[in-house]
Amino acid sequence: MMRAFLAGIALASSLAFPALAADDECQGIFSRDTGFAAAEVGPGAARLNFLDSPRANSTQAQAFLVPGDVVVISRLAGGYGCASYLNTRGQATTGWLPMDALRPVLEQRKVAPARWVGTWRGNRGLDQEVRIAGGDTGPLHITGSASWGRMDPDRVSRGAVNAGSLQADARPHGNALSLAEGDDELECHARMLLLGPYLVVQDNLRCGGMNVTFSGLYRRAS
Repeated sequence: MMRAFLAGIALASSLAFPALAADDECQGIFSRDTGFAAAEVGPGAARLNFLDSPRANSTQAQAFLVPGDVVVISRLAGGYGCASYLNTRGQATTGWLPMDALRPVLEQRKVAPARWVGTWRGNRGLDQEVRIAGGDTGPLHITGSASWGRMDPDRVSRGAVNAGSLQADARPHGNALSLAEGDDELECHARMLLLGPYLVVQDNLRCGGMNVTFSGLYRRAS
């Protein structure tokens, strides 16, 4: 089962994004990632610390997970996975985790459209929010907002906070959908997946001002 789980990481994205990042880089969900899988911390150690690199001699971060916590793996390097986690308060954490400490979460590919509907909130430091409305037969209506710089008092005082938005209609295919605000590759494009408790969003960095991104994990707020 673990072999199938690892193979799932390599699923190709339906969008044309840049090449994969260097193996040691792990900073969350980015446009360069090409596949995602959910995993749960197993019942081994009481705490599983994030690591700063995919090597046995890497440094432990202070941030840790406990058994039952669910992460999203976006790439593999040796026996480690680049993991993203979002708690219920909107605090995002990323880093490397040993794959042998995780167990796969079954991906539900047959998902009713109603499962998508609601308000989803991501990294609170980036004001990430995605709102999805629609019915069982028609396309879903998706809107969203995000920002960059709001946590920097100096940028706020200078009015230098960058903002972004997205708005499009899209039909999901099971637990996945793709949306675009236009046909031009310079316009906002995004891919979304329902994995475990999360809505996973991956955009092309064209959905707002400089450094604004919708990429990341989101939890249902309503």
